[in-house]
Amino acid sequence: MSRRDDIISAAIRLAEQAPPGKTNLSVRAVAKEAGIGASTLRHYFPTQADLHEAIARGSMRTAVKDFSISESGLDPVDRLFECCAQFLPSHEHRDMQLELWLTMHISALGPERRAVTRRLLEYGHDFTYECLHRWLGILATEGHIDPAEVASTSVALFTMLDGLALHSIVTPERVTVDAALDQLRWLIARVLEPSS
Repeated sequence: MSRRDDIISAAIRLAEQAPPGKTNLSVRAVAKEAGIGASTLRHYFPTQADLHEAIARGSMRTAVKDFSISESGLDPVDRLFECCAQFLPSHEHRDMQLELWLTMHISALGPERRAVTRRLLEYGHDFTYECLHRWLGILATEGHIDPAEVASTSVALFTMLDGLALHSIVTPERVTVDAALDQLRWLIARVLEPSS
């Protein structure tokens, strides 16, 4: 692991240990957790925005799991569903997750666009697509989906995930966490349906 990765890991540990809303990701706090001086941290991350952007990217990569996607003895629908469901709000944190999703989009695309948020949003989109493509690619090697359809199916699943998040904000009484999960499972079952 590189020094840069060590710093990001230290910052993620700080964020995970902190009570909600009390995260201190200052240069000094992160440097101390990483066991380095503040000037060394600044060498790798010249600005606070650089540090926070790297932390956000690292957090995404750490948070999303491949779970059982490679376990070919298990139901492919269950395996893909388990992976994709990570991108939907959970029962415990629904409101906070939806608010974060909306805030990121407004901050990146709204009238007062923030470049760092735009970069993070683009990274998040690329990362999500990469995950979906990888998971579907694994299932394609097992014959559960035509390899020629992996790219277009990745886009369709991504569109469904974003749409469910948006509808959960606009019509939360209709698109509950359970309803969103049901719709996701329904789509995955259709995508992986054996052709006749």
